[in-house]
Amino acid sequence: MRNLMAFLNRMNVFVWLIGIFLAHALLYLFLGTVTWLATSLLATAFYGIVLLIGKLVASRYEDRGEIK
Repeated sequence: MRNLMAFLNRMNVFVWLIGIFLAHALLYLFLGTVTWLATSLLATAFYGIVLLIGKLVASRYEDRGEIK
């Protein structure tokens, strides 16, 4: 668990969001979705929130671990 929290704490969210956006854009273009841009942006926003919450939890986990 400590390794996962350390990874989340070190990760660059911006680079991950660019990768997630590109992957979703390619997926929705390949599937022929008419609103591929809006759908990709919504999916990226959702994953962005998930990643930021993960970083928040990881930073608090590290703080709590140092106190002990």
